[in-house]
Amino acid sequence: MEDNTGLAAGRGRWSFLGQVSDLELAYAAFRITLGVNIFFHGTMRLITGLDAWVMMQSKVFVDNPILPMWAVLAFLYVLPFVEAILGALTTLGLFTRWALLAGSAMIFWLVFGNLTRQDWGTVGNNMHYVLYYSLMIAGLRFNCFALDTLRAPTEAARQPSRGIA
Repeated sequence: MEDNTGLAAGRGRWSFLGQVSDLELAYAAFRITLGVNIFFHGTMRLITGLDAWVMMQSKVFVDNPILPMWAVLAFLYVLPFVEAILGALTTLGLFTRWALLAGSAMIFWLVFGNLTRQDWGTVGNNMHYVLYYSLMIAGLRFNCFALDTLRAPTEAARQPSRGIA
């Protein structure tokens, strides 16, 4: 029978994890997965044809009484680039706080646009991303396996601003 007590304490084959807590591991997995998700949202739209995607998405805004079509088209043409950049930053853990805040703003504008169309199903789906971004921002002190931790002292990178827990 194998003795697993050393594994729980960060020894044995998992020693490269050092003193990384379960919350830090969970945060890293969540951050990386969310980042890859957002990155591929944008990247696949660029790879498969931005114009075709924009035209398909803009059709549902034609009779929108609130949003002018020029604003819809401008947003749709910019969105995939924003998604690709924010997804890459989030995945790498680089400028994580700013990437998550910008991602929250991006989701806000997606929710707003879908509210003007009264597309409650899509808004409900987008609200999941609001929750994801909120949780990621709230848990920033657990950020690890991130380029941010190389740019700043480890403890300072994980501390919430103004001592808020």
